[in-house]
Amino acid sequence: MRVATLQFAPKLGLVEENVARADSLLSSPLASTDHLDMLVLPELAFTGYNHPSLPSIAPYLEPTAAGLSTQWAISTARRLQCLVSVGYPELYSRDAPALETLRPTMIDLGPRQDTYYSLTAYNSTVTVNPEGRVVAHYRKTHLYYTDELWAQESPQGFTDMDLEFPIRNPKPLAPQANTEMRTTFAICMDLNSHHFLDYPDPHPLCTHLLTSSTSLLVLSTAWLTHLGSESLLAEAGRPDLDTLSYWFERLGPLIDQPDREVICIFANRCGEEAGKAHPGQVDPGDGVRYAGSSLVCKVGKGNVFLGGVMGRAEEGVLVVDTHRMEDSGWKARFRRKDEVE
Repeated sequence: MRVATLQFAPKLGLVEENVARADSLLSSPLASTDHLDMLVLPELAFTGYNHPSLPSIAPYLEPTAAGLSTQWAISTARRLQCLVSVGYPELYSRDAPALETLRPTMIDLGPRQDTYYSLTAYNSTVTVNPEGRVVAHYRKTHLYYTDELWAQESPQGFTDMDLEFPIRNPKPLAPQANTEMRTTFAICMDLNSHHFLDYPDPHPLCTHLLTSSTSLLVLSTAWLTHLGSESLLAEAGRPDLDTLSYWFERLGPLIDQPDREVICIFANRCGEEAGKAHPGQVDPGDGVRYAGSSLVCKVGKGNVFLGGVMGRAEEGVLVVDTHRMEDSGWKARFRRKDEVE
């Protein structure tokens, strides 16, 4: 299976510019997007992440699986003939019209401030198959500080599904078949415990992955870094090792399983955004910076097979053949921080 992440630096609120940048990166000769099975984009891929309030993000909210991001996913999935998953800010709608009749939509709520507070909004991802049909929709379960300013938690919590992938037959006229993978979608803070609390479960996402027999984890994220601007740019092509270490630590219970392996796609963004800094960041008040370092790996049986990873400030497309990770990827033996030598 060939999977890809698109890592780039969307600018806050500049939706058309961000869409054009994504299209440009995917069209690059270096992108190697032929024969992809799945493409994953970051959290809030086209609107930017660091919106300070509901009124700030309200003009960019999109109807449930029916706005600009979904239409982009439909168009891209049909063009690349693969599954496409993209993060977007959802304006909840019970009665969305048929997808075939929709046009790209942004919401004009007018000047009344009290209008904003009657909205139900979620931080969501939508996934479209090669025929242009929405096959998965997920809402973020664990909200980060920024999300809590405008979004609600998913009422369903973590869910999983059998996601259908085409089996590509190398013979041109041979019939094509499909295969299913038990898949869990998640968004950024979902990797952590709820509100960073260890009670009642310090690793709720891992618990779900283990009890649901998931074989594929798709995580779209806008993960922050403690690194300053100079450190990011000085080694743009190198991953943020502190971030990678933290991600693997959060996957610890899954990695420890003696008889289970799960493919993980981490689609992060890079770049910087102005606005309020977040707890623990190096330069308070100096905006926010993102860790990049998108990766594809396989974890379990005490090992991490890293199929590929991007740099901390690198824009581009990471393509990984998951069937070849154990042969061509990087293998590490996982050790918990509290494990005695």
